[in-house]
Amino acid sequence: MVLRRRVKKGQGDNVYLLHERRSSYSVRNIPTPSIPDLWELRKQVILQVAKRRNGQIRIQDIAAECNVPFRIAAGWLSRLAHEGILTAVVGQQHAIVYFVKEVGQASE
Repeated sequence: MVLRRRVKKGQGDNVYLLHERRSSYSVRNIPTPSIPDLWELRKQVILQVAKRRNGQIRIQDIAAECNVPFRIAAGWLSRLAHEGILTAVVGQQHAIVYFVKEVGQASE
C-alpha cells in the first residue's frame, strides 16, 4: 500500500488527507522454478565430507571445506546431530567429533 499526501481543495495548505494510491503494477503469484533447499544441499556436502573421512567428521573439517566460520560449522553439525543423522562424541581435549550413524545412509 502506497500513501500520498493530497491537499484538500478550499481548506488551505495546512490540511492534508491521505489517500491510497494503487500500484501501477500487479503482483502475480508466479510459481518460482524449483530451487533446491539450501539446508539439504549443505547436508549432502557434510555427509560427503564425512564419507571421505570414514564416517568421522570434526567442526574444523566442515569449516575448512565449506569456507565458513567455526561457529557456523558447529551449528550445522549440531543441527544434524539433533536430526539424528550424526552422533556427537567428546574426544581428547574436549574436542567434539561427529560420526555418521550409518555410513551407507549417506547418499550422493
